[in-house]
Amino acid sequence: MKNEKWKMMNGKCLKSQTIEWQLSFAKSLLLCLLLVSFVSAFAQTRKQRRRSTSPPPSTGTVDYARFLHSTKKHQQACNSCHKIPTSNWQKASTFPDTTDYPDHDACVRCHRSQFFKGARPVICTGCHTKVSPRDDARFPFRKSDNPRQFAIEFPHDKHQDVIALLKRQDAFRSAVVLAGNSRPLLAHQADDKNKIYNNCALCHTSRMGALVPPSAGWIDNFVPTVASFKSFPVDHAACFNCHWKSQQPVNTNCGGCHKLAEKPVMPDEVPKRISLKFRHDREQHVAECTTCHINITRAATLRGLKADVPITACTECHNKDGLRQDVNRELEALDKNRDFSCVYCHTSNVGRLDPPPGHYLIAGREPLKRKDLK
Repeated sequence: MKNEKWKMMNGKCLKSQTIEWQLSFAKSLLLCLLLVSFVSAFAQTRKQRRRSTSPPPSTGTVDYARFLHSTKKHQQACNSCHKIPTSNWQKASTFPDTTDYPDHDACVRCHRSQFFKGARPVICTGCHTKVSPRDDARFPFRKSDNPRQFAIEFPHDKHQDVIALLKRQDAFRSAVVLAGNSRPLLAHQADDKNKIYNNCALCHTSRMGALVPPSAGWIDNFVPTVASFKSFPVDHAACFNCHWKSQQPVNTNCGGCHKLAEKPVMPDEVPKRISLKFRHDREQHVAECTTCHINITRAATLRGLKADVPITACTECHNKDGLRQDVNRELEALDKNRDFSCVYCHTSNVGRLDPPPGHYLIAGREPLKRKDLK
């Protein structure tokens, strides 16, 4: 009887110990799993942080059809690739100039493997219209439909001083000849009655060719006349009279004017004009350029240069008592209808905007926004 009781007690103890051991093992196993999970998560976090701070892996693909001057290896002296003048300059220009793409050796010395890759190497499409050993036709230089990789650094202020000096010297010479004077005249002795020292027409002449409409068409179907715009230099012709070899930047110093842009920009199809309907050729508008363009001669760069004609240059005639009241008339029309578009000077893309505060100031009124009109 005692033996049976002892066996039962002993069995219960063993069973109890087994359960306790199993629970202990489960707890240990769970703790290990939690520890492994924590270590794994920590390692993964560190790995992700390391990835986020390191640069993304390079794909190794290069578009050899597009030549970029911004590529580090391409930023060398310009004459290391471009020859000045190019061999075809007599056919394309009236003076020695760069009028064609660099020769093949400029490409082959670095890109031999791409240059001889297959029957139609992609790299050739940067210059050639067709990749063929029998057809060497090339795109026009420069490609007009491509974004511009360079911006032009042109200081109007410095050139204004030179132009004024040249015009002053011309006045001296003319006065000396007319007076039969063998001695040079002093500055205060020159004839100042017909001063044209701000002779912008040296570079900005009246346009001769037909205007090419924008790709989206003319706004409001308004087609400006050719004489509505002044031309601007599109090549070195206006520059090389002074800058060929004598005055810096000379013809070999391309970087003196051509500055690599932060990002390529598309040239404007048509010059941007706020008052598109303004015509330079109207008799009333023919005057010294700086009569209206008051700040242009002080501009040290073309970057960010915008129309600098103040509204007062217009309202001397176009909002004057006893003469015309064009600004007042359109502001009054806007008072009656906030959707009114100012069309006397502007096309609708500008005329539907809020009139600038200066327009209201000329009219002697507080500036208003269209949304505030009833």
